[in-house]
Amino acid sequence: MRQIMSPISGPFTRKGYFMSNTAVRYLTMLRMVPRFPKTITTTELAERLDGHGFEVTMRSIQRDLEKLSADFPLLVDESTRPFQWSFDRDATMDIIPALDLPAALTFELARAYLSPMLPPRALSHLKPHFDEAHRTLLREKNPLGKWPDRVRVINRGLGGRRPAIDADVLETVTEALLRDFRCKLTYQARNWPEPEVIIVHPLGLIFRDPNVYLIGTIEGREGIRQLVLHRATAGELVEQPVERPEDFELDLYIHSGAMGILKSNKPVYLRLRCDRPALNHLVESPLGFDQTTTEIDDNTFEIAVTVGDTQDLRWWLTAQAVHCDILAPDWLRKEIEGILAQGLGRVRQ
Repeated sequence: MRQIMSPISGPFTRKGYFMSNTAVRYLTMLRMVPRFPKTITTTELAERLDGHGFEVTMRSIQRDLEKLSADFPLLVDESTRPFQWSFDRDATMDIIPALDLPAALTFELARAYLSPMLPPRALSHLKPHFDEAHRTLLREKNPLGKWPDRVRVINRGLGGRRPAIDADVLETVTEALLRDFRCKLTYQARNWPEPEVIIVHPLGLIFRDPNVYLIGTIEGREGIRQLVLHRATAGELVEQPVERPEDFELDLYIHSGAMGILKSNKPVYLRLRCDRPALNHLVESPLGFDQTTTEIDDNTFEIAVTVGDTQDLRWWLTAQAVHCDILAPDWLRKEIEGILAQGLGRVRQ
């Protein structure tokens, strides 16, 4: 592979154009122009170019941008002085290396599976890259290009469709979290007779299918609250710093049981007698690091493992009741028996 010499160390030609210091300035200048709706003025460009060692007048910059706009999707706002320049919102940049298949695949999978968790502003900036990745995968004949059609992520359980969240609300909340500002929401909790305008000090976001929860405090009310975002109909950023509880950490909050996940802080030493082949996957995918497995016969095995005392554990044991016996602890076995008895009573009504 031959390395192309830079204009400083020697000349080089490409498609008949002489690669001079001017061309390097063009590339440097294009990298400084943001995507719409952000803009940059010729004055700001002159200052930044000077910082990179390019001495050029604003008039020259204006002429250069007008020339470049013939080949690049540049936008100019001429209603202000000096003019404000930007790239088209949906423009793809051909002055950067083309996406190879692994990079295109990464963008395609990120679009499919991370979009619900990315701030809207981040998505707007990434959209041109997502579009270019999709075109790259369509163009290429490499089998890797078919990967997005052959991979799916399936959550355990039914996982209902996520309720629609107002775009302005999501934009407001994510910006408030990123900038550590408060936000004003029009919100109606399930037990509120009508919507209320509240000032929220956001502390974190939790995505737990099918809902998105804003964790924070509400001015004038005590305690940390869980606000389900689809119940908010309007949002506005309040540029005042968040008052954050000194001892708050999102992971500690989750594991405290506030989200209905952890039932107690004490671990459970669980012993199960399991049927094959229904639960044979537990041999290959242990429930915990200390799991031990004992073969009973061709149709049965036992496991012993330390697990968290969670609501999810109860859901799983209830769902697998026809495939396993709870040998220990006795209190958990009785609790699951009670849950199953209540369910059976409803079925028989």
